[in-house]
Amino acid sequence: MNLGGWLLLEKWLTPSLFAGIEAEDEDGFMRTPGAAEKLRRHRAEFLGEDDFAWIAAHGLDLVRIPVGHWVFGDDPLMLGCVEELDWAMDRAAEHGLLVLLDLHGAPGSQNGRDHSGLIGRRDWYARPEHRRHTLDVLVRLAERYRDADHLWGIELLNEPMDPRIWTLIRFYREAYARLTTILRPGTRIVFSDGFVPWLTRNAIRAVPDFPVIMDCHLYQCFYPWDQRSSISHHLRKASRTRARLIRWIARKHPVMVGEWSLALPWRTIKDLPPARLAELRRDFGDAQQRGYAEAIAWTFWNYTAEERNEWNYRALVEDGALVLPGAATDQV
Repeated sequence: MNLGGWLLLEKWLTPSLFAGIEAEDEDGFMRTPGAAEKLRRHRAEFLGEDDFAWIAAHGLDLVRIPVGHWVFGDDPLMLGCVEELDWAMDRAAEHGLLVLLDLHGAPGSQNGRDHSGLIGRRDWYARPEHRRHTLDVLVRLAERYRDADHLWGIELLNEPMDPRIWTLIRFYREAYARLTTILRPGTRIVFSDGFVPWLTRNAIRAVPDFPVIMDCHLYQCFYPWDQRSSISHHLRKASRTRARLIRWIARKHPVMVGEWSLALPWRTIKDLPPARLAELRRDFGDAQQRGYAEAIAWTFWNYTAEERNEWNYRALVEDGALVLPGAATDQV
């Protein structure tokens, strides 16, 4: 389960936090009056211990926690969050949950998207000092949490998107070599496919005791070819096509699906009556879980959000639109 929108803001997950200001990302948010106080309150209220209990009670065993490069508080503009991360690590341990620490936002931005903390240019690729700082943050995360038995892994960088693939691969290899000198043997090191698995597959050669896992984010709502597809095509792609992709990647190393949801293109669902839409969401969720069966793990995006929609796992479960086999249900 992804715990997004907490230690790294995304406006679409918590629009009320951005009400009345022009900011579109966390960098912009922190430049507005009263930002630090509002962010502290948000972090205190967005997740509580009862949420970790709910996740564990509903058949899930892994949480992926996104953080930005400012996690340790060394960016003068941004608000550090290492105390909140310590708290989350403790709560996860108490409830028997494994943790994947995910570096979601890099200095200069690795993708120019809001979920990196900074919309716009992708300076991470052009400036070596940004990559050095990213590595330093990963090292500090590894040093701080390496003795936690429930640290399942560390993800080097979320959704890098840029043609400079060789720069990314060199970073991956350097980060892997460094972290394997720090982490407890058996800790997994996860790297994003950058949405080009045919180029990044086998980017890191694993050494004994430190498994390498490729993270693929398998959405079907953004690309033009998905927006033109029929319902039957989406269901077939979710179960069969995704399964073939995972099997192909797994010939080199294990795969996890680090993000997925029940979101489908508006064009595909706009004319469906409510009952048929609810049925489709259940079918789509089932198809994806079949398609991901050979992945080593999956984490849904996201645990919660202000809107009760196809991105809000807790709401979907409570409303009966998504069921994990063998899990508890909130249906009445």
